[in-house]
Formats: sequence, structure tokens, C-alpha cells
Amino acid sequence: GYAVTIFEAFHTVGGVLVYGIPEFRLPKAIVAKEIDNLRALGVKIETNVIIGKTISVDELLEDGFESVYIGTGAGLPNFMNIPGENLSGVYSANEFLTRINLMKAYKDDSETPVLHAKNVAVVGGGNVAMDAARCAKRLGAENVYIVYRRGESELPARAEEIEHAKEEGIEFRLL
Repeated sequence: GYAVTIFEAFHTVGGVLVYGIPEFRLPKAIVAKEIDNLRALGVKIETNVIIGKTISVDELLEDGFESVYIGTGAGLPNFMNIPGENLSGVYSANEFLTRINLMKAYKDDSETPVLHAKNVAVVGGGNVAMDAARCAKRLGAENVYIVYRRGESELPARAEEIEHAKEEGIEFRLL
């Protein structure tokens, strides 16, 4: 029975479903259909609004909102604090995937380019690492490596994601 407004921080609605998950895993048309369904239910959506920066929770309550739910989205990346992690061409998976999926960095005329490298190492073994590796391969990298500190049975990614990565020629450097 509430009127609902979604405030999206980015210029495109959909959160991590749009900027974090590649098209080959989740077609954007599916996300768009779900967003259209929300709008059809009467949900209002405002983009480019960061709660706590653009508008405060207090201001929302003063404007008549009776309840506020804050969905923080995907977490911030964890860095390893090692020499070189701030060099050009070193990205967090969040940044890499956002540049590709949301900012269209794969296009030659993109305002937010991404380095098209021949050799790519992705440190980590989860689903996001698999997505980043597979995207790097699609961007033309000749050699893409998943570098993970444990063995294959301990990879946190879903078995299907690991299989797909292997099928696409991603090499695993484990232990």
C-alpha cells in the first residue's frame, strides 16, 4: 500500500544486474523487462541520486517518505595492498566490469575506455573473477589467467562458471 520510489546512484537503473553481470550471463533485456514491470506497478525511479550525498535520509523523511530502505548494492573491492596495484591497467573487477557493462568501454569511442591487453591475470576464484576473465577474453586478450591461492575444489565460483571459463580458454593457475 505504499508509494515506492527507487533512487539509483548510477545513470542506468538495475544495479549490479546491469553493471556487474555481463550480457552473456544475464541479458540486459531481461533486466529491462523487470524494471518495466516495476514501473507498471507504479514504482517511481530516479537516477543519479546517491543517498547521503545527493539527498539525506532526514530530507527524504521531511519530504514525506514514511519508510526508507537502503540497498547498498555490491560491496567495495578488496585490494591486496601490494606494490603495483595502483598502476595503469590494474583494475578492481568492480571497476573493470562496470566500465565494460555500463560505460560501454569495449567501444573504440568510449568516454570511459578500458585497456585491451594481450595478457590478463585475474586474481581471485569467485563468480566475479570468472566474469572478469571471460570479459577480458571477449575484449581480445590472447592469454587470460585465473590466479588463485587454493586448489580447484576450493574455488568459490559456481561449478558451471568454472566450466564455462575453461571452455572459453581461460587458464587456471592454482596454488
